[in-house]
Amino acid sequence: MRIGIIRSASSAVSKSQYNIQEIGLAKELAKLGMIVDVFLISDKDKTYEDKINEKVTVYWLKGIKIPGQQGYYKDLKGILDSHKYDLIQALDDSQITTVLVSRYCKKRNIKFVLWQGMYENYPEKWKRIIQYFYDWTLLKVLRKNTKYSISKTKSAQSYLTMKNFPKGIVIPVGLEIANFENSKKIDYRKKLGIDKNKKIFLYVGKVEERRKPLFCLELYNKIKKNHDDCCMVYVGKGPMLEEAHKYAKEKDIKDVYFIDQIPQTELPSLYEESDLFILPTRYEIFGMVLMEAMYFGTPVITYKAAGPLDVISNGVDGIVMDDFDINNWTKEIEKYIFEKNTSKEMGQKGQEKIKKEYLWKTIAEKYCKEYLNIIKK
Repeated sequence: MRIGIIRSASSAVSKSQYNIQEIGLAKELAKLGMIVDVFLISDKDKTYEDKINEKVTVYWLKGIKIPGQQGYYKDLKGILDSHKYDLIQALDDSQITTVLVSRYCKKRNIKFVLWQGMYENYPEKWKRIIQYFYDWTLLKVLRKNTKYSISKTKSAQSYLTMKNFPKGIVIPVGLEIANFENSKKIDYRKKLGIDKNKKIFLYVGKVEERRKPLFCLELYNKIKKNHDDCCMVYVGKGPMLEEAHKYAKEKDIKDVYFIDQIPQTELPSLYEESDLFILPTRYEIFGMVLMEAMYFGTPVITYKAAGPLDVISNGVDGIVMDDFDINNWTKEIEKYIFEKNTSKEMGQKGQEKIKKEYLWKTIAEKYCKEYLNIIKK
């Protein structure tokens, strides 16, 4: 059986800095006997392929980026034509390439699966305008061509239902741990000059508006004024990095360590050394970085976005906030980290959950079962 998994969006992914869901899924599906081709936007100005093993090939496609994280890949059809697929899965209802793939599958009698992560309409005004015209035209085509869908979260499933797609199944994404194998042991306290008695608050991710970097710094600063025995390690690059640096300097926020990027092989030591992972994200399709932190036993606090709502049991294996009231966030952090001092137990429970329920080895079996059901229909 051969399947194709297509990431339709034009947002670039890094091999060394990002836990790529499609590759993690493909590698485990291969162990279950499937041949899997993965299609991602190229990190170079050309189309090329990586042979992961004899059953998994990653095609990095040169694409044309269109506003709204849309992408068009002229080499995609030719590669699809060169193989005989039983099933092709493409990402998100909002992508032009997903519509084109659905038409491709219908003409060739290939089973098509819509893989849905997006769970709300775009908040930005200019993106909403694009989406309005997209929904008025192309979405009708996709809906007509879609019989099967797999949603990453319950929120994503509800979103598809709201857009009148046939109700599909919910299967979460998994965490690939291969990137953490043979990791480098690094003493980050020594490297950054952090006292052994200070608690480390950690952020890892893109520095962008939806991740609320200024809120994160303000939150830490508020806690720091009450508890001097803490510091903040902020890892990431993005459009708001310079603004974040400026904000920390203007507010004279003490003990903030900015790191532009860390390879995944060097992240485990930082996760394990940290006392709390803070992710004040307004929108999170799933939250791979949260799963990474939980896998290494770091307690987490985040907002009630789609992924965290499905993964975290609030107050048991993580903290999920209902709003962005900084006083509420402060109270919760102080309660678990400084007063009750139960964050270590919370981190252990989070680690147990991820290892038991959310590694690709476990999740891929559910995808495989659903693919087989679809192909047999």
